[in-house]
Amino acid sequence: MSTIGLAPNPQKIEALKLAADILKWAEEHGVRSVVVQEAAIKLSRSDLGATEQEVAKTDVIVVLGGDGTMLRWSQLAARYGTPMLGVNLGQYGFITEIHPKDAIPALQHVLDGKYIVSERTLLCARVLQNGSCKGEYLGLNDAVVSKGPVARMLGLRTFVNGKYIVTYSADGIIVSTPTGSTAYSLSAGGPVVHPDVPVFIITPICPHTMNARSLVVPDTEIISITGDPEEDSVDLALTVDGQVAHRLAVGDVVEIGKADVRARLVQLDPLSFYHKLQQRLRWGERFSG
Repeated sequence: MSTIGLAPNPQKIEALKLAADILKWAEEHGVRSVVVQEAAIKLSRSDLGATEQEVAKTDVIVVLGGDGTMLRWSQLAARYGTPMLGVNLGQYGFITEIHPKDAIPALQHVLDGKYIVSERTLLCARVLQNGSCKGEYLGLNDAVVSKGPVARMLGLRTFVNGKYIVTYSADGIIVSTPTGSTAYSLSAGGPVVHPDVPVFIITPICPHTMNARSLVVPDTEIISITGDPEEDSVDLALTVDGQVAHRLAVGDVVEIGKADVRARLVQLDPLSFYHKLQQRLRWGERFSG
C-alpha cells in the first residue's frame, strides 16, 4: 500500500478528527495520502485535496462515516476496483467494518498485508421507456420501487427473465443483494443471506395479503418490475441504496440484474459477518420476560 484515499463524511466532526489522526499516521509511516476536496479544506490540508475520482484511484479508500457514506462510495470504488476500508461513525455499521478506536491499528494491518478482501455483488438497475434506457444505477444494498408522496397501495407486476411471476399489491418492492439483506429488506421481513451467496432477494413492502413472501432467485436472473396497467401507476419511483431516486412514468420498466463490477471490502476478521449478526442485530439473543 503506497497511497490511501481518505473519504470522511465532511458533516461529521468525529470523522474529520479521525481523518487528521490518520493523516499524521500516514506521514509517520511514509504512506502518501489524498483527501476528498471538501474534507481537505475543512482540515486545512488543501495541499492533499483531490477529486472523488482521484481518491477512488488510490490503493485503498478509507471511508469514515456510516453505512450511507460507504454506500455512496461503493459505486465509484467498484468502477476502479479499489478496496474500501469502512470505519463506523454511524449507527449500526453493518458494512463499515472497523470501530473508530481501531482505525489506526487496522491501517497498520493493511500496510502489513494482514487482511482479506470480500468481493460483493452490485446490482444494476435500469429504467426502460419503450425499450430505451432512461437511467442506469449501481447499488450495493438494494433497488426499491415504491410509491411517491401519496400514501396508497400499488399494483406491481414482477417478472424474472421475462416470465411473469406475480403482481404484488403492496407499498413497494425491494430487490436486494446479499449485502443488503440485513438492511431495508430485513425490516420488510426478508431473509438474512450470507454475502457470498450469489442471489437476489425480492421482498414486497407491506403486501396486502397473508401469503406474499420474499422470493430468492439466482443473481444470473433479470428481474423486471412495472406498474399494473389496470391501475393508476403514475406515482412510482425507483430508489437505489437510498442515495439516488428516479421518478417513473406510466409504462416504465425497472430492470434489475447483476452489475459487471463488484465492490471490494477490506476485512480483518474472516468471520465478521456472523459476529456482526450477533453484536449489531443481537441475532439469536434470548429476551427474558
